[in-house]
Amino acid sequence: MSETNPDPKALEGAVGQVRRLIASLRKTKAPREDLLRVEREVAALAALLAPNDHPGPYAQAALEIGTVVENGGPPLHLAPAEFFPYSPIIGPRNPIAAPVRFDVVELEGGSKEIRAEHVFDAPYNGPPGSVHGGVIALVFDELLGCIGAISNVGGFTGTLTILYRSLTPIGKPIRMRSWIEGTEGVKTFIKGTMHCDTPAPNTLCAEATGIFIRPKRSIVQDALTRTGHR
Repeated sequence: MSETNPDPKALEGAVGQVRRLIASLRKTKAPREDLLRVEREVAALAALLAPNDHPGPYAQAALEIGTVVENGGPPLHLAPAEFFPYSPIIGPRNPIAAPVRFDVVELEGGSKEIRAEHVFDAPYNGPPGSVHGGVIALVFDELLGCIGAISNVGGFTGTLTILYRSLTPIGKPIRMRSWIEGTEGVKTFIKGTMHCDTPAPNTLCAEATGIFIRPKRSIVQDALTRTGHR
């Protein structure tokens, strides 16, 4: 490897262009000759990058999990995309991320919630003209998990229950919220919603409830030991 960590701006710029490529390939009606050229050029670019692959283990908060350990965990005072830059949902350094932008909102009384608005493109399609239900679940898992993390009651997903109320349209703004309902021992109870203005204003697309479990320190230590970082 030429560098321990790549230049963030250069990486995020390259990732953004790969997202464009993914979207274009999903929607393309290009002739065979153009597709064969794309295949050759993408193969060459993949070969260029391959010698610099980090072998793992991996983390959402950094390319190398050891960096997270040394810093005592992800920097949760930052915006969610900054403390989870490699997230498959919100990460600006992950080419499969949408990426959905989560904004942290401070509420009266010191509590917080996350709000977001995103337009999902064709790669995330499931039912005709609609976002895939599995993608919705993936986004909810991160949406609920992040509000727990930034509120210092984060943990592993214990249960995630989603009620799909209406189709979530592709190509239209989807508004999202998550907030903490309460805690009980190591459990944090979190809720979230998705709304859109299609077919009617403020249509509820889906809602989620989750129970997140704060892990015992020994579990985290065991995981780090297995990866050679303790």
